[in-house]
Amino acid sequence: MADNSILSLVSIEQDGCIRVASSGSITAAAAHFLGKNPLESILGATWSANRVLIDMSRTDFIDSAAIGWLIATAREFSRRGGRLAVHSVTPRVRQMLNLLKIGQLVPLLSDEESARRFINGNPPTLFAASA
Repeated sequence: MADNSILSLVSIEQDGCIRVASSGSITAAAAHFLGKNPLESILGATWSANRVLIDMSRTDFIDSAAIGWLIATAREFSRRGGRLAVHSVTPRVRQMLNLLKIGQLVPLLSDEESARRFINGNPPTLFAASA
């Protein structure tokens, strides 16, 4: 089991898609963002070459360290040929990510079905900025 409790492996699907879930608050205090990427802790050294869905439906708060981690993680997936999609973001977290326009850097999808389409190369249904 990973030493990082903010992420957990849900499943590895037959098509190779890896489902990961976050839970609770994602903060610098809860995760060690300066060390190994939390995804490497559960998926191994080649984590960024995979197709990964992160379900954030059970995450109620993220801080600036977590936002920085999401951005750096999305860049690493892009560099290594993998695909990342974050989906089912809770309203409180989505509001913060929308305010900071993080969706321009990190693929934020409305639900798992949209996220699956995105990582398989089909057009996404991105969150619209809402009031």
